[in-house]
Order: sequence, then C-alpha cells, then structure tokens
Amino acid sequence: MNRRKGSISTWTLRHAVIVWIGILLNLLLAVPLLFSPAWLLDALGIPLMQEIWVRFSGGLLIIISAYYVPAAMNLERYRANAWLAVIPSRSFGATFFFLAVFVFDQPFAFVLGVLLDGIIGALTLLCLIKVTALERATQQGATI
Repeated sequence: MNRRKGSISTWTLRHAVIVWIGILLNLLLAVPLLFSPAWLLDALGIPLMQEIWVRFSGGLLIIISAYYVPAAMNLERYRANAWLAVIPSRSFGATFFFLAVFVFDQPFAFVLGVLLDGIIGALTLLCLIKVTALERATQQGATI
C-alpha cells in the first residue's frame, strides 16, 4: 500500500514540475509579446499587422498561465483546474496553431504553439491519468 502512495506522490510531483515548466515557457513567450512584440515577431518571421492584438494575446497568455498555478501547487485540491488546463486549454492551443499552420497557411513559426501546448498538454494528461488510476487502485484495494 505504501508503494502505491509513493507512486501517487511521484506522479503528482511530475505533474507539478511539468506544469511549472509550461508556465515558464508560456511566460518566456508572453512577456516579449506584451512588451516587445515587434522584436519577437521579427525574430520568428511573423509579419506584424496590429501590435495591440499581439500585446493583448501576450497579456491573455499570462492570465491563462496564472490559472495553472493552483493545480501545480495542490493537485488533490485543484484537480478540476488540472483537467481544465489540459482540456480545453492546452488541447485548444495545440489544435488552433496546428490548423493555423497546416490548414490556413499561416507562418511555420506558429508550430511553436503546437509544440508548446501539445507536449506540455500531453505530458500533464499522462500524469493526471496515472494519478487517477493509482488512486482508483488504492481505493479498490482498501475496500477489499
């Protein structure tokens, strides 16, 4: 039984680390979008049409990242937040940028959004599935 508890805490820790890495990566993208959008978009080869919308998206990305923090700090208490961080948040981001690049012919640099949201989303989803399965197995073992 202790071994299973350790496994739950291990997967919970992995989830927290991955979420914090995702938050950091979001901020590495969002802060330049907010404060120096022309520089970042030029570096990525993305044409700048209206700077205000780029700054707005950077601000929104910072706000979204703030909503990831509670589940990273206490997965048991903020489990719903953790699931919402994957579905719809990360999955929408990855899908949006995938379609933008491969269907709507947007600059290839937007694949960065597919990779960031796709990888972080998939890894946190794996952790959530593993924690849920281990908890279920622990509960079933306790009732037998």
